[in-house]
Amino acid sequence: MSTSSDLGRETLHLVEAHLGRYNRWMYDQLRPGISGRILEIGSGTGNMSAFMLDAPRLALTDIEAESLDDLAAKYGDRPHITVDHWDLNDDTPASLLTEQFDTVVCLNVLEHIKDHEAALRRMFDRLSPGGRLVLLVPAHQMLFNGFDRGVSHFRRYNKRGLGELLRGAGFALERSWYFNMLGALGWYVNGNLLGKTLLPAGQLKLIDALVPMLRLESFLPRPFGISVIAIARKP
Repeated sequence: MSTSSDLGRETLHLVEAHLGRYNRWMYDQLRPGISGRILEIGSGTGNMSAFMLDAPRLALTDIEAESLDDLAAKYGDRPHITVDHWDLNDDTPASLLTEQFDTVVCLNVLEHIKDHEAALRRMFDRLSPGGRLVLLVPAHQMLFNGFDRGVSHFRRYNKRGLGELLRGAGFALERSWYFNMLGALGWYVNGNLLGKTLLPAGQLKLIDALVPMLRLESFLPRPFGISVIAIARKP
């Protein structure tokens, strides 16, 4: 029987293998909020980390031993990059406690944390005044299905609720928007209607091939998406 950890790691490998263009598109969405010294929460196998290697300081974290080993093998020989275990359910590790960062990047992590308010406050504390949190979470509770349960999601979010959550943790919300409308439709069909619990590799390849077309959604109203992106500032 597959555990949530097994499914999560298999999903990461599928994303790494089939979503190169998609990862670049996602990073391009996030890039306006990213600068200076960066702390990435939940680095996984480094799909997003690879775009931030030129930062003057890059701290990578995860909770899975295999992911930490992957990250150390890829980037551990670079003096400005460190790899640390950090579960956002717990206090900041001693190795990061004395540092503050210009940007905290947290992608597809907050939905795994039961006390997400406390997790946001921990990230707030790691930012320098004026620093930014770049956050991506799954969107729309109506899309919650077997995919979410399989990887131990507690919830999905909408823009309004996420904004209130960020302000409650002390952040000033600068901007939020939905991302990947077509992906939301695919998530609903595969998970809610067909009852699948793992992303089909063939569909991931198709999504990656369609990225040049999907990028055009930036010119359209986006009332929904598979994710919510938020950029918030520490006053």
